Amino acid sequence: MPLYEIIRDELITDIERGKIPAGALLPSIRDMSVRWTVSTTTARRVLSEMVNAGYAHPEGTRGHTAIRPGTGEATRAPAGRTDASVHSGSHSDVRKGVAPVLRTAQVVAAKGVVDASPTNVDVRSEPAPPEAVMALQLPDHTMPVVVRRRVTMDSEGGPIQYRVSYLAPNVSSENPPLASTDVIDEPWLDALTTHTGRTIKVSESYICARHPTDTEAAMLALPLGACVLVRVDRAVDEDGQPADYTITVWPGDTTRIQN
Repeated sequence: MPLYEIIRDELITDIERGKIPAGALLPSIRDMSVRWTVSTTTARRVLSEMVNAGYAHPEGTRGHTAIRPGTGEATRAPAGRTDASVHSGSHSDVRKGVAPVLRTAQVVAAKGVVDASPTNVDVRSEPAPPEAVMALQLPDHTMPVVVRRRVTMDSEGGPIQYRVSYLAPNVSSENPPLASTDVIDEPWLDALTTHTGRTIKVSESYICARHPTDTEAAMLALPLGACVLVRVDRAVDEDGQPADYTITVWPGDTTRIQN
């Protein structure tokens, strides 16, 4: 089987299983070139095949977004009850195809997370964004790192938390469980400490409010004009060496952060 078909089928499977939500950005040509070590021609062929198969929609300079076959729309909210009256923002602010989602209101400790196991876990190796490159002190901004993404749903299926962790290369390579797609139930810092055998602690942390990125909006079923609450944590080991850079995102209209 040609390599482009293998990559195409893997991405399609991820879409069908919900690991890549409808509306999320698909790996770019550059991402594919790094992740699968293929040429740009092969990467373009993958995206072209997915468009032809009805699983991708070109979005110009943004790249390609995932589609659930039969919807004809590039973005659609994850499973969950919908009610336009409870969604923040006007109807005109909502991206085409993103149905408003009714989600549970929650109070989150300033240093905590939602007390529930992630519903969807996605782990892959890819280049880190500039802020993660700086936080992890990577020598090369093109160096792939293990990225662990997880979405937590409430009891009604509404997404209430999205977390992205960028692992330092030595942490992920020496501790395979951290780079697996298995759900880790224990607190993330505890898991890092357990699997590395070193005391991992947060060295820098801040909370802010902003608009979501395209991926955050897709994962949390939010319009791009919505407000999200974000906590950024940089963790180091007992010697002060970078171990992890984690971004936690909550829907702003249903989340209250408590000190």
